Amino acid sequence: MSTTTTKRPTDKSPVAVREYMVGDTRYIVRATIKDGATEDATAKVRRLIRNEISRAAENNS
Repeated sequence: MSTTTTKRPTDKSPVAVREYMVGDTRYIVRATIKDGATEDATAKVRRLIRNEISRAAENNS
């Protein structure tokens, strides 16, 4: 896996570009941070997982 962080030409938000190899497929992922974001990546992933667990529990009831 390799990571490169650059500045976008029209925006001051940093862009993180990562490459992942899964089997014979290479995935290139670009991540940016929205100006004014109120949560970091860890908090967002935690929230998404909790929401998914809640939805799954509601569907199984």
